[in-house]
Amino acid sequence: MATDVIMPALGMAQEKGTLVNWLKAEGDSVRKGEPLMEVETDKATVEVEAPASGILANVTAGAGDEIPVGQKIAVIVAPGEAAARLGGAKSATIPAKPTTTPKATPNVGATGRSPLAAANVSTTGRIAASPAAKRIAKEKGVNLASLKGSGPEGSVVAEDVLRAGATAKEAPATGGPPKVKETVQPSAMRRIVGERMTKSKQSAPHFYVGMDVDMSAIDQRRRELKQRGETLVPSINDFILLAAARALKDFPSLNAAFTDKGIQIFSDINLGMAVALDEGLVVPVIRNADRLSLDEMAVRSRELAEKAQKKKLFPLDYEGGTFTVSNLGMLGVDSFVAIINPPQCAILAIGRVAPRAVAEGKAIVARLMMTMTLSADHRIVDGAIAARFLQEVKRLLENPVF
Repeated sequence: MATDVIMPALGMAQEKGTLVNWLKAEGDSVRKGEPLMEVETDKATVEVEAPASGILANVTAGAGDEIPVGQKIAVIVAPGEAAARLGGAKSATIPAKPTTTPKATPNVGATGRSPLAAANVSTTGRIAASPAAKRIAKEKGVNLASLKGSGPEGSVVAEDVLRAGATAKEAPATGGPPKVKETVQPSAMRRIVGERMTKSKQSAPHFYVGMDVDMSAIDQRRRELKQRGETLVPSINDFILLAAARALKDFPSLNAAFTDKGIQIFSDINLGMAVALDEGLVVPVIRNADRLSLDEMAVRSRELAEKAQKKKLFPLDYEGGTFTVSNLGMLGVDSFVAIINPPQCAILAIGRVAPRAVAEGKAIVARLMMTMTLSADHRIVDGAIAARFLQEVKRLLENPVF
Protein backbone atom coordinates (compact mmCIF):
# COMPACT_ATOMS: atom_id res chain seq x y z
CA MET A 1 0.00 0.00 0.00
CA ALA A 2 1.36 3.41 -1.01
CA THR A 3 2.05 6.12 1.56
CA ASP A 4 1.77 9.77 0.53
CA VAL A 5 4.69 12.12 1.16
CA ILE A 6 3.26 15.58 1.88
CA MET A 7 4.62 19.01 2.69
CA PRO A 8 4.49 18.94 6.51
CA ALA A 9 3.39 21.73 8.85
CA LEU A 10 6.46 22.56 10.94
CA GLY A 11 4.94 25.55 12.72
CA MET A 12 1.56 26.56 14.06
CA ALA A 13 1.02 29.39 11.56
CA GLN A 14 2.88 27.85 8.62
CA GLU A 15 0.99 27.82 5.31
CA LYS A 16 3.79 26.92 2.90
CA GLY A 17 7.22 25.34 2.96
CA THR A 18 10.12 25.44 0.52
CA LEU A 19 11.62 22.14 -0.56
CA VAL A 20 15.36 22.68 -0.20
CA ASN A 21 16.57 19.28 -1.33
CA TRP A 22 15.59 15.65 -1.68
CA LEU A 23 17.94 13.42 0.33
CA LYS A 24 16.76 10.41 -1.68
CA ALA A 25 16.28 10.12 -5.44
CA GLU A 26 13.18 8.72 -7.12
CA GLY A 27 13.52 4.96 -7.21
CA ASP A 28 15.70 4.78 -4.09
CA SER A 29 14.83 2.52 -1.19
CA VAL A 30 13.92 4.38 1.99
CA ARG A 31 13.37 3.29 5.58
CA LYS A 32 10.74 4.76 7.85
CA GLY A 33 12.29 7.41 10.08
CA GLU A 34 15.40 8.14 7.99
CA PRO A 35 15.92 11.64 6.52
CA LEU A 36 13.99 12.00 3.27
CA MET A 37 14.09 15.72 2.41
CA GLU A 38 15.04 19.14 3.71
CA VAL A 39 12.28 21.71 4.12
CA GLU A 40 12.78 25.41 4.81
CA THR A 41 10.24 27.37 6.84
CA ASP A 42 10.34 31.00 7.95
CA LYS A 43 12.53 30.08 10.93
CA ALA A 44 14.66 27.05 10.13
CA THR A 45 15.64 24.36 7.66
CA VAL A 46 14.50 20.97 8.92
CA GLU A 47 15.19 17.41 7.83
CA VAL A 48 11.89 15.59 7.33
CA GLU A 49 11.82 11.86 7.94
CA ALA A 50 10.29 9.23 5.67
CA PRO A 51 6.76 8.32 6.82
CA ALA A 52 7.11 4.69 5.66
CA SER A 53 9.54 2.14 4.26
CA GLY A 54 9.61 1.28 0.57
CA ILE A 55 10.56 2.90 -2.74
CA LEU A 56 10.32 6.65 -3.39
CA ALA A 57 8.13 7.24 -6.43
CA ASN A 58 6.01 9.82 -8.28
CA VAL A 59 8.09 12.81 -7.18
CA THR A 60 6.31 15.98 -8.32
CA ALA A 61 8.34 18.73 -6.59
CA GLY A 62 11.91 19.85 -6.98
CA ALA A 63 14.46 21.86 -5.04
CA GLY A 64 13.36 25.46 -4.63
CA ASP A 65 9.64 24.79 -4.99
CA GLU A 66 7.33 26.54 -2.52
CA ILE A 67 4.57 24.10 -1.64
CA PRO A 68 1.34 24.50 0.38
CA VAL A 69 1.21 22.52 3.63
CA GLY A 70 -0.53 19.20 3.13
CA GLN A 71 0.09 18.93 -0.61
CA LYS A 72 1.30 15.54 -1.86
CA ILE A 73 4.73 15.71 -3.48
CA ALA A 74 5.65 11.99 -3.75
CA VAL A 75 4.63 8.51 -2.66
CA ILE A 76 6.44 5.64 -1.00
CA VAL A 77 5.40 2.30 -2.42
CA ALA A 78 6.11 -1.29 -1.51
CA PRO A 79 8.92 -2.93 -3.52
CA GLY A 80 6.42 -5.02 -5.49
CA GLU A 81 4.59 -1.91 -6.62
CA ALA A 82 7.63 0.13 -7.47
CA ALA A 83 8.16 -0.83 -11.09
CA ALA A 84 4.62 -0.15 -12.22
CA ARG A 85 4.32 3.13 -10.36
CA LEU A 86 7.72 4.42 -11.38
CA GLY A 87 7.24 3.36 -14.96
CA GLY A 88 3.87 5.03 -15.13
CA ALA A 89 5.19 8.23 -13.63
CA LYS A 90 8.11 8.44 -16.03
CA SER A 91 6.10 7.71 -19.15
CA ALA A 92 3.58 10.33 -18.10
CA THR A 93 6.02 13.08 -17.31
CA ILE A 94 8.86 12.55 -19.79
CA PRO A 95 7.74 11.99 -23.42
CA ALA A 96 10.08 10.32 -25.90
CA LYS A 97 12.92 12.46 -27.16
CA PRO A 98 12.68 13.64 -30.81
CA THR A 99 14.48 11.36 -33.25
CA THR A 100 15.21 14.06 -35.81
CA THR A 101 16.62 17.52 -35.52
CA PRO A 102 14.73 20.37 -37.21
CA LYS A 103 16.61 22.14 -39.96
CA ALA A 104 15.83 25.54 -38.54
CA THR A 105 18.68 27.20 -36.72
CA PRO A 106 18.00 26.90 -32.98
CA ASN A 107 18.10 29.84 -30.64
CA VAL A 108 21.14 29.94 -28.40
CA GLY A 109 20.53 30.73 -24.71
CA ALA A 110 22.68 32.41 -22.12
CA THR A 111 24.93 29.38 -21.80
CA GLY A 112 25.57 29.12 -25.55
CA ARG A 113 23.90 25.70 -25.85
CA SER A 114 21.09 24.80 -28.21
CA PRO A 115 17.68 24.47 -26.55
CA LEU A 116 17.05 21.26 -28.46
CA ALA A 117 20.10 19.72 -26.80
CA ALA A 118 18.66 20.21 -23.35
CA ALA A 119 17.23 17.17 -21.61
CA ASN A 120 14.37 19.09 -20.01
CA VAL A 121 12.47 19.89 -23.26
CA SER A 122 9.75 17.47 -24.42
CA THR A 123 8.44 16.94 -27.96
CA THR A 124 5.49 19.16 -27.05
CA GLY A 125 7.82 22.01 -26.16
CA ARG A 126 7.05 21.85 -22.43
CA ILE A 127 9.96 22.84 -20.19
CA ALA A 128 10.21 20.94 -16.89
CA ALA A 129 11.26 23.52 -14.32
CA SER A 130 10.39 24.40 -10.74
CA PRO A 131 8.46 27.61 -10.05
CA ALA A 132 11.51 29.11 -8.36
CA ALA A 133 13.65 28.29 -11.42
CA LYS A 134 11.13 29.96 -13.73
CA ARG A 135 10.99 33.07 -11.56
CA ILE A 136 14.78 33.43 -11.34
CA ALA A 137 15.20 32.72 -15.07
CA LYS A 138 12.79 35.54 -15.88
CA GLU A 139 14.66 37.94 -13.60
CA LYS A 140 18.12 37.00 -14.94
CA GLY A 141 17.09 36.68 -18.59
CA VAL A 142 18.17 33.02 -18.80
CA ASN A 143 16.60 30.77 -21.45
CA LEU A 144 15.27 27.74 -19.52
CA ALA A 145 15.28 25.60 -22.65
CA SER A 146 19.05 25.98 -22.88
CA LEU A 147 19.68 24.39 -19.50
CA LYS A 148 20.25 20.79 -18.52
CA GLY A 149 18.32 20.27 -15.29
CA SER A 150 19.71 18.55 -12.22
CA GLY A 151 16.35 18.03 -10.51
CA PRO A 152 13.97 15.03 -10.55
CA GLU A 153 13.50 13.62 -14.07
CA GLY A 154 15.88 16.22 -15.47
CA SER A 155 13.81 19.22 -14.39
CA VAL A 156 15.50 22.60 -14.03
CA VAL A 157 15.83 23.81 -10.44
CA ALA A 158 16.84 27.19 -9.03
CA GLU A 159 20.51 26.22 -8.66
CA ASP A 160 20.75 25.43 -12.40
CA VAL A 161 19.51 28.90 -13.33
CA LEU A 162 21.78 30.67 -10.84
CA ARG A 163 24.77 28.73 -12.16
CA ALA A 164 23.90 29.63 -15.75
CA GLY A 165 23.43 33.29 -14.87
CA ALA A 166 26.81 33.40 -13.14
CA THR A 167 28.65 32.01 -16.19
CA ALA A 168 26.88 34.15 -18.80
CA LYS A 169 29.04 36.81 -20.44
CA GLU A 170 28.50 40.33 -19.19
CA ALA A 171 27.93 43.19 -21.62
CA PRO A 172 30.86 45.62 -21.96
CA ALA A 173 30.78 48.63 -19.68
CA THR A 174 29.28 51.72 -21.35
CA GLY A 175 28.67 53.95 -18.33
CA GLY A 176 25.40 54.34 -16.49
CA PRO A 177 24.41 52.37 -13.38
CA PRO A 178 26.87 49.87 -11.83
CA LYS A 179 26.92 46.37 -13.23
CA VAL A 180 25.12 43.68 -11.24
CA LYS A 181 27.31 40.63 -10.71
CA GLU A 182 24.33 38.43 -9.84
CA THR A 183 20.89 38.55 -8.30
CA VAL A 184 20.32 35.98 -5.56
CA GLN A 185 16.90 35.31 -4.14
CA PRO A 186 16.82 35.42 -0.31
CA SER A 187 16.01 32.20 1.47
CA ALA A 188 12.59 31.94 3.08
CA MET A 189 14.27 32.27 6.47
CA ARG A 190 16.20 35.42 5.54
CA ARG A 191 13.15 36.97 3.89
CA ILE A 192 10.93 36.44 6.94
CA VAL A 193 13.65 37.58 9.35
CA GLY A 194 13.96 40.77 7.30
CA GLU A 195 10.22 41.35 7.35
CA ARG A 196 9.99 40.75 11.11
CA MET A 197 12.93 43.01 11.91
CA THR A 198 11.56 45.77 9.69
CA LYS A 199 8.19 45.54 11.43
CA SER A 200 9.92 45.55 14.82
CA LYS A 201 11.87 48.75 14.09
CA GLN A 202 8.79 50.44 12.65
CA SER A 203 6.40 49.53 15.46
CA ALA A 204 8.52 49.36 18.64
CA PRO A 205 10.25 52.58 19.83
CA HIS A 206 13.70 51.15 20.51
CA PHE A 207 16.12 52.67 22.98
CA TYR A 208 19.55 51.41 23.98
CA VAL A 209 21.53 51.20 27.22
CA GLY A 210 25.10 49.88 27.43
CA MET A 211 27.34 48.81 30.29
CA ASP A 212 30.83 47.32 30.69
CA VAL A 213 31.41 44.18 32.75
CA ASP A 214 34.62 42.88 34.30
CA MET A 215 34.72 39.22 33.25
CA SER A 216 37.92 38.35 35.15
CA ALA A 217 36.07 36.25 37.75
CA ILE A 218 34.29 34.26 35.02
CA ASP A 219 37.60 33.67 33.26
CA GLN A 220 39.21 32.47 36.51
CA ARG A 221 36.27 30.16 37.21
CA ARG A 222 36.57 28.55 33.78
CA ARG A 223 40.33 28.14 34.17
CA GLU A 224 39.83 26.33 37.50
CA LEU A 225 37.29 23.96 35.95
CA LYS A 226 39.67 23.14 33.12
CA GLN A 227 42.57 22.56 35.52
CA ARG A 228 40.43 20.13 37.52
CA GLY A 229 39.84 18.17 34.32
CA GLU A 230 36.08 18.77 34.23
CA THR A 231 34.50 17.25 31.13
CA LEU A 232 31.86 19.99 30.94
CA VAL A 233 33.23 23.52 31.14
CA PRO A 234 30.51 26.15 30.64
CA SER A 235 31.24 28.71 27.96
CA ILE A 236 31.32 32.43 28.63
CA ASN A 237 27.96 32.62 26.89
CA ASP A 238 26.51 30.05 29.31
CA PHE A 239 27.37 32.34 32.25
CA ILE A 240 25.80 35.30 30.43
CA LEU A 241 22.62 33.37 29.59
CA LEU A 242 22.17 32.27 33.19
CA ALA A 243 22.89 35.73 34.59
CA ALA A 244 20.35 37.30 32.23
CA ALA A 245 17.72 34.68 33.07
CA ARG A 246 18.11 35.15 36.82
CA ALA A 247 18.13 38.94 36.55
CA LEU A 248 14.83 38.81 34.66
CA LYS A 249 13.16 37.34 37.77
CA ASP A 250 13.61 40.74 39.43
CA PHE A 251 12.64 42.73 36.31
CA PRO A 252 9.45 41.13 34.94
CA SER A 253 8.65 44.14 32.73
CA LEU A 254 11.56 43.06 30.50
CA ASN A 255 10.03 39.60 30.20
CA ALA A 256 6.92 40.89 28.47
CA ALA A 257 5.20 41.78 25.20
CA PHE A 258 3.12 44.75 24.02
CA THR A 259 -0.22 43.58 22.56
CA ASP A 260 -3.58 45.05 21.56
CA LYS A 261 -4.96 43.79 24.86
CA GLY A 262 -2.24 45.45 26.88
CA ILE A 263 1.20 44.57 28.24
CA GLN A 264 1.50 40.82 28.76
CA ILE A 265 4.01 39.83 31.43
CA PHE A 266 5.09 36.21 31.12
CA SER A 267 5.33 33.87 34.08
CA ASP A 268 8.02 31.69 32.49
CA ILE A 269 11.45 32.94 31.51
CA ASN A 270 12.14 31.32 28.13
CA LEU A 271 15.48 32.59 26.90
CA GLY A 272 16.09 32.91 23.17
CA MET A 273 19.68 32.24 22.07
CA ALA A 274 20.43 33.80 18.69
CA VAL A 275 22.37 31.49 16.33
CA ALA A 276 23.62 32.78 12.97
CA LEU A 277 23.35 30.42 9.97
CA ASP A 278 24.40 31.09 6.38
CA GLU A 279 20.77 31.41 5.30
CA GLY A 280 19.59 33.57 8.19
CA LEU A 281 19.17 33.91 11.92
CA VAL A 282 17.44 31.34 14.10
CA VAL A 283 16.66 31.74 17.80
CA PRO A 284 16.23 28.44 19.68
CA VAL A 285 14.66 28.80 23.11
CA ILE A 286 15.95 27.62 26.50
CA ARG A 287 12.77 27.10 28.52
CA ASN A 288 12.56 28.04 32.20
CA ALA A 289 16.16 29.21 31.96
CA ASP A 290 16.13 30.83 35.40
CA ARG A 291 15.53 27.45 37.04
CA LEU A 292 18.59 25.78 35.49
CA SER A 293 21.92 25.17 37.13
CA LEU A 294 25.06 26.32 35.32
CA ASP A 295 25.81 22.79 34.12
CA GLU A 296 22.24 22.32 32.92
CA MET A 297 22.45 25.60 31.02
CA ALA A 298 25.70 24.49 29.38
CA VAL A 299 24.20 21.18 28.26
CA ARG A 300 21.00 22.74 26.94
CA SER A 301 22.72 25.57 25.05
CA ARG A 302 25.08 23.14 23.34
CA GLU A 303 22.25 20.83 22.33
CA LEU A 304 20.29 23.66 20.74
CA ALA A 305 23.31 25.22 19.01
CA GLU A 306 24.24 21.86 17.47
CA LYS A 307 20.67 21.22 16.34
CA ALA A 308 20.55 24.69 14.78
CA GLN A 309 23.83 24.20 12.90
CA LYS A 310 22.70 20.78 11.66
CA LYS A 311 19.28 22.19 10.71
CA LYS A 312 17.48 19.79 13.01
CA LEU A 313 15.47 22.30 15.05
CA PHE A 314 11.77 21.62 15.42
CA PRO A 315 9.02 24.17 16.21
CA LEU A 316 9.10 23.44 19.93
CA ASP A 317 12.79 24.39 19.92
CA TYR A 318 12.23 27.96 18.75
CA GLU A 319 8.69 28.90 19.83
CA GLY A 320 7.64 30.73 22.99
CA GLY A 321 10.72 32.85 23.69
CA THR A 322 10.25 35.78 26.10
CA PHE A 323 13.70 37.46 25.99
CA THR A 324 16.71 37.06 23.67
CA VAL A 325 20.50 37.14 24.07
CA SER A 326 22.59 37.75 20.94
CA ASN A 327 26.35 37.23 21.27
CA LEU A 328 28.79 38.29 18.54
CA GLY A 329 31.82 38.27 20.80
CA MET A 330 33.22 35.11 19.24
CA LEU A 331 33.48 37.03 15.95
CA GLY A 332 35.64 39.76 17.48
CA VAL A 333 32.84 42.33 17.78
CA ASP A 334 33.44 44.82 20.60
CA SER A 335 29.84 46.01 20.89
CA PHE A 336 26.66 46.35 18.83
CA VAL A 337 22.97 47.12 19.15
CA ALA A 338 20.39 44.48 18.25
CA ILE A 339 16.84 44.73 16.95
CA ILE A 340 14.16 43.42 19.31
CA ASN A 341 12.81 40.00 18.36
CA PRO A 342 9.02 40.47 18.31
CA PRO A 343 6.77 39.99 20.18
CA GLN A 344 9.41 40.27 22.92
CA CYS A 345 10.20 43.70 24.37
CA ALA A 346 13.97 43.47 24.84
CA ILE A 347 17.17 41.86 23.58
CA LEU A 348 20.67 41.81 25.11
CA ALA A 349 23.61 42.25 22.70
CA ILE A 350 26.98 40.88 23.85
CA GLY A 351 30.43 41.89 22.61
CA ARG A 352 33.76 40.12 23.01
CA VAL A 353 35.73 39.61 26.21
CA ALA A 354 39.13 41.27 25.78
CA PRO A 355 41.86 42.91 27.91
CA ARG A 356 41.39 46.64 28.46
CA ALA A 357 43.17 49.27 30.52
CA VAL A 358 40.88 50.32 33.38
CA ALA A 359 41.31 52.48 36.44
CA GLU A 360 41.61 50.70 39.78
CA GLY A 361 42.00 53.32 42.45
CA LYS A 362 44.84 55.52 41.26
CA ALA A 363 46.40 52.76 39.18
CA ILE A 364 45.77 51.63 35.60
CA VAL A 365 45.44 47.85 35.30
CA ALA A 366 44.50 45.37 32.58
CA ARG A 367 41.16 43.65 33.02
CA LEU A 368 39.13 41.27 30.87
CA MET A 369 36.19 43.49 29.95
CA MET A 370 32.99 42.99 27.98
CA THR A 371 30.37 45.44 26.72
CA MET A 372 26.69 44.51 26.82
CA THR A 373 23.94 46.60 25.24
CA LEU A 374 20.25 46.27 25.97
CA SER A 375 17.68 47.19 23.31
CA ALA A 376 14.25 47.74 24.84
CA ASP A 377 10.73 48.75 23.83
CA HIS A 378 9.98 52.19 25.33
CA ARG A 379 6.25 51.41 25.38
CA ILE A 380 6.95 48.96 28.20
CA VAL A 381 10.33 49.81 29.72
CA ASP A 382 11.96 53.06 30.83
CA GLY A 383 15.67 53.82 30.83
CA ALA A 384 16.04 53.53 34.60
CA ILE A 385 14.58 50.00 34.62
CA ALA A 386 16.84 48.99 31.75
CA ALA A 387 19.89 50.37 33.57
CA ARG A 388 19.03 48.59 36.82
CA PHE A 389 18.57 45.33 34.93
CA LEU A 390 22.04 45.68 33.42
CA GLN A 391 23.44 46.45 36.86
CA GLU A 392 22.03 43.16 38.14
CA VAL A 393 23.43 41.19 35.21
CA LYS A 394 26.78 42.89 35.81
CA ARG A 395 26.68 42.00 39.52
CA LEU A 396 25.94 38.34 38.80
CA LEU A 397 28.79 38.11 36.27
CA GLU A 398 31.37 39.89 38.39
CA ASN A 399 30.47 37.78 41.45
CA PRO A 400 29.54 34.41 39.93
CA VAL A 401 28.07 32.24 42.69
CA PHE A 402 26.02 29.99 40.42
